[in-house]
Amino acid sequence: MRVDCYMPTTILIVDDNEGVRNSLMRILEKDRGFRVVGEAGDGSEALELARTLSPDLILMDLAMPRVDGLEATRRIKAERPETKVIIITRYHEDAYRQAAAQSGADAFLAKGTRVPELLTTIRQVLEGGPGKQATLA
Repeated sequence: MRVDCYMPTTILIVDDNEGVRNSLMRILEKDRGFRVVGEAGDGSEALELARTLSPDLILMDLAMPRVDGLEATRRIKAERPETKVIIITRYHEDAYRQAAAQSGADAFLAKGTRVPELLTTIRQVLEGGPGKQATLA
């Protein structure tokens, strides 16, 4: 009998657009190295789920109701600095990248990033370094 001791990376998806959440979930579920443990539609819900689920990684939208992605990232990183956060947004301006870096985000990606680049960035962030799409400074 063979026992597989491999533990997949746990991921929380946070976006106010259900279609985006579903798309990301479908992409990640195809990879045995990842397991989506929850999804949230706003930053407030993300804070609660981050506390209860303790995900390894959070994919976080910026513009959301109640608590935006920057504030949610700031609070999550204050409570759980080991949790990796990748901001995924439709906003490409440098000011948003800088704000993401200041909030403690580990990477910044544009929505619409190709799947291979998304997966590469996730893996690089999990290994402790920025992905090529993830330059924050």
